[in-house]
Amino acid sequence: MSTAIHLHAPSVNRARPPSKNTHRIIMLSLFTGVGLALAIGSFEGASVLGILPYIGGGLATSSDHALWTLTYFIVHWSLGITVMPWSMRRWGPRRLFEFSVLFTLAGTLLAADTGNLWLMLVARAMQGFGAGLLVPLSQHLFLQRTPPSRHGLVTIVWSNAMLIPFFVGPAIGGYLATTAGWRGIFWICAPLLLIAGWFGRRGIDHARPDATTPPFDRIGFGLLYGGLLGLQMIMDQGQDDGWWHARLIDELSLLACALLLAFAWWERRCPHPLLDFQFFRRRNYTLGLLLLCIGWSLFMAWAALLPLWAESDLGYNGYWGSVLLLPIALGAIPLASVMDRLRGLVGLRRLATACFLVFAGAYGIADVNQASGLQALFLPMLIEGMGVGMLFVPLTLIVLSGIAAQDIPSAATTSNFIRVFSANVGVTLLSVYWIRQSAVAATALRADTLPAHEAITAHWLIFVQHLLDAEAQTQALDNLLRVSAWVCLLAAGLAYFALKPPVAAASPLGPRSFIQEQEMESAVARRPALQSGDRQP
Repeated sequence: MSTAIHLHAPSVNRARPPSKNTHRIIMLSLFTGVGLALAIGSFEGASVLGILPYIGGGLATSSDHALWTLTYFIVHWSLGITVMPWSMRRWGPRRLFEFSVLFTLAGTLLAADTGNLWLMLVARAMQGFGAGLLVPLSQHLFLQRTPPSRHGLVTIVWSNAMLIPFFVGPAIGGYLATTAGWRGIFWICAPLLLIAGWFGRRGIDHARPDATTPPFDRIGFGLLYGGLLGLQMIMDQGQDDGWWHARLIDELSLLACALLLAFAWWERRCPHPLLDFQFFRRRNYTLGLLLLCIGWSLFMAWAALLPLWAESDLGYNGYWGSVLLLPIALGAIPLASVMDRLRGLVGLRRLATACFLVFAGAYGIADVNQASGLQALFLPMLIEGMGVGMLFVPLTLIVLSGIAAQDIPSAATTSNFIRVFSANVGVTLLSVYWIRQSAVAATALRADTLPAHEAITAHWLIFVQHLLDAEAQTQALDNLLRVSAWVCLLAAGLAYFALKPPVAAASPLGPRSFIQEQEMESAVARRPALQSGDRQP
């Protein structure tokens, strides 16, 4: 008995529907395989957040350079999200799922075996690209195969499958780094990806590729990829080379600007653009996306910096430095699950404003010093998690308010790409500020502490130098928390006074809830498939 489901096929050729038990097995395989692949992709991205010193040691480089393993993952994660809509129409969801799993698996095996920094960056790029493909693909598959009455529950399952590994991944990665070695992260993920691929392909129908798929925007993709890589190299090498005092940074800046400007020019003239920039004419789209990028990039930056500070300055190992992020999950996951209902009680603009006030409160009450333990940051991290849980639902609906239903997939792809890539900018800016302000504070502390006339031993000098560097980094981090709080307060004011009420800007066919927004976004490949089914003789 065939298990294929043919939509819009003529009645004379229609295959018998699968039995109830067979349908349950197919659905179980779908959610198990695709959900596990999505979770592994998210876990591989987050698991390195708390173990950058371990990765740096294993690759014979510094913790600052080990941070590149995170930023290159994020760059290619955003690119995977961008090319997924065309890829699904061209090859179908099943073949695309198989490719994304195998591509991620190849990157995972390379990361587990290499001891070279540059090969590790290639591996992380492969992992990020595969994980980026899986994010919108899994959303589409889950919503396509479930009735509309279950879309609310399915959206919560999809969100948690992506967010829970992201929140608990650093703690698991830290535990593996301190027990079995940090490469154990990838050796564990490899067989799980194989299991996910086996289950997933059994639950995904073998759909025919869409014959009307427009040609891929190769020129636009090449310009975008080159521009992003140039920008990433500037952010990675700038601090080491002295920024624009170095000729290499000047040349990379000119190259990146030229490529990105050429990309923007090309996309305006391409009949089938990779990203559509016409939506930036809308105030809610531009300001809402700016606020979404601020909240997301600040969260990602602190998720990378706080474990690094706990390990390098307080002396905690990778596990305890990563446990620092677990309270974020306790605050984010329960609140995110009820946000679609809260929006009707409070309103989207007020929720967005409250989100940044919560962020400002978390960064404002956080107090880091050499005498404090990790327990002192439990409450600030819990409150930050509540802000993360409040971030996506109101702002995504505000971003898409006033946009017609047929334009939702294109608008969502553009906003998702920019939002994901903004995490790189946030991580780089905060880490550079931390390094530079730490150097300033260390210079001031040495001038006030180290004696200029007494004969001192080398052992004593090294000991005092280490204490002064740790204190300088802690003071700089504390100042950075205050700066983040003020940025969030300004963002809250922008959200309340500059955003248009979404009801006033709403399109009659636009999303009225977060669930509807997810349904419209996932329809990017469903509509052509249904149309091709209607054309069958």
